[in-house]
Amino acid sequence: MLTCLSTLSLASPRVVAEGIAHSLADLSMEQLLNESVNSVTKRKTRLFDSPAAVSVLTNDDIQRSGATTIADALRLVPGMNVGAVNSGQYAISARGFNTVFANKMLVLVDGRAAYSSLFAGVFWDLQQQMLEDLEKIEVIRGPGAAVWGANAMNGVINVVSRSARETQGSLIYLGGGNVHQTLAGGRYGGMISEDVYYRIFASTQSNDDYRLANGRSAEDAWMSWHGGFRVDQYADGDTQLTWQADATFLEMDQGGSNAYNINSLARWVKELSGSSRLEVQAFYDRVYRDEMRRALYNSDTFDIAIQHSFSLGQHHDITWGAGYRFVTNSVEETTPDVRVWEDSFDRNLYSLFIQDEWRMMRDRVRVTTGARLEHNDYTGYEFQPSLRLLFKPTEKQTLWAAASRAVRTPSALESMDVFGIKYAEPFIGPGGIPYTPTVVGNLEPHAEVLWAYELGYRIQPHSRVSIDAAAFYNQYDELISVEAISRLVPGATSGRAELPFDNVLSAETYGGEVSMTFSASDKWRLTGSYSLLLANFHSVSNDWNSEVQERSIPTQQAVLRSSYDFSSRLSLDFQVRYVDQIESVPGYVTGDFRLLYRVTDSMDVTLSAQNLFSNYQMEQRDQPVTVTSSVPRGIYGKVTWRF
Repeated sequence: MLTCLSTLSLASPRVVAEGIAHSLADLSMEQLLNESVNSVTKRKTRLFDSPAAVSVLTNDDIQRSGATTIADALRLVPGMNVGAVNSGQYAISARGFNTVFANKMLVLVDGRAAYSSLFAGVFWDLQQQMLEDLEKIEVIRGPGAAVWGANAMNGVINVVSRSARETQGSLIYLGGGNVHQTLAGGRYGGMISEDVYYRIFASTQSNDDYRLANGRSAEDAWMSWHGGFRVDQYADGDTQLTWQADATFLEMDQGGSNAYNINSLARWVKELSGSSRLEVQAFYDRVYRDEMRRALYNSDTFDIAIQHSFSLGQHHDITWGAGYRFVTNSVEETTPDVRVWEDSFDRNLYSLFIQDEWRMMRDRVRVTTGARLEHNDYTGYEFQPSLRLLFKPTEKQTLWAAASRAVRTPSALESMDVFGIKYAEPFIGPGGIPYTPTVVGNLEPHAEVLWAYELGYRIQPHSRVSIDAAAFYNQYDELISVEAISRLVPGATSGRAELPFDNVLSAETYGGEVSMTFSASDKWRLTGSYSLLLANFHSVSNDWNSEVQERSIPTQQAVLRSSYDFSSRLSLDFQVRYVDQIESVPGYVTGDFRLLYRVTDSMDVTLSAQNLFSNYQMEQRDQPVTVTSSVPRGIYGKVTWRF
């Protein structure tokens, strides 16, 4: 469990606000295992007692990793497959199905969905949040659809920021290197009144080009600017109001491509009693991308949700909620590779969920049942139930099991005949007319369906050792893929050879993850993890994608991390990662390190290196309509001031 690498002292608000990492002795193993999570049941639960395969990256885990983006930090999570597609884009997923648009992982940033309904997936190059201001990243491996809804099929990534009250004062950092050429940012937190706190922040980062397989520059360098604010009000001791907004602007070298994301979120939380809590949240999110290899498109999302948690008697905790989301999209042709037939289209989503946690035998047994009902414009009603059991034979052991049904709703590209994407070069067809293979949508799609079965075990056999293991079996049906049989649509001088999306695949995946943390001393902590993933795909048509999917899954992954404090001012973190082979990418071993020296109580200097064992490392296979390049060895330094 990655929480066991945390060295952040929760006892001192000032330490939390400044984000200073103290010695590894600051937290005992018991305190580390008591880390709370909210993503599993939408209620605060002790990590050790969560009936799911869940990990937590604390702020200190993230800082000590040397990562410069959220995507890079996720490499530490057991079972997560993180591959850099190019200098700015990533393929990130758990338990299979990993591409640049991994469509079975739901990503949330402070409760705001970062999942694109247009292409299905996450634009990781737009997730440029200041890592210094993150409280933690919670990661569920396995379905979370009963509480979070469609597309939380293989897991949930929940990025949680610190409140404005926890980030008072000033922070400035400046750095750079051969790959991360510019790293700069700042934040200031203050008080408007005795119960109103605010934070303003801004940052910028630039990355150099990666390299193509032929050795030439991929010309995929980019530069980002990120900024925003957050305000938190605490009224009467039982009410919290949060308003936050931020914007990210991105410039890419690929043909002058650019993108931006602007969003704003408001949340009202009321503690009605000691066992009753009401929460209302609304957000607006806009994504704009003008890309040479795709198109120019906008997506505007409006979302509102309500959630109520309360206790029913002494043994039942009930949580229910409802929500509505409206998404409007527009697409324009900017390249011959994309053809648009309908330039704007909308999407509505209605949802309702309820969950009951039943505690028995003096809280040694917990049964959690729940379900979410949703209605969308493409596939209609979708029902996603879940049953989770937890048994604690002792205070140092936890056994859990789960059975869940989850769905993934088709994206606009997959489910609407609104635009098509060139897939291959034209060929000469009937009548001597050239036909261009073009991927198009399906007007009668079905949602993808997963039945998931999981088992887990956690134990603390010694005061310095903790072990977390999980196993799973997933049965997928109605998987969407591109048909190999083309429909020929002739034109005056050329035509389209249409390759439609359809529900033509099924699959089984099975495997597990195990992680162990060993506190060798008050100065040295070791964490290791290993994951195994096997898969079988089946096609009901002439689909070509089943073999590609099987070859695109790394069977084994492993991470070993060492954190050592030489003194209160000097620390070293080193990690080694192994990723098994995938299609056209051999297996590889790589390493990263971070050395920190605290010059004064308000000034840190760090030296970090990534991809230590090779000059260039390919991490992902070729992706459609995306440049795929190799990751270079990177070294960068950074100076951070807090005052």
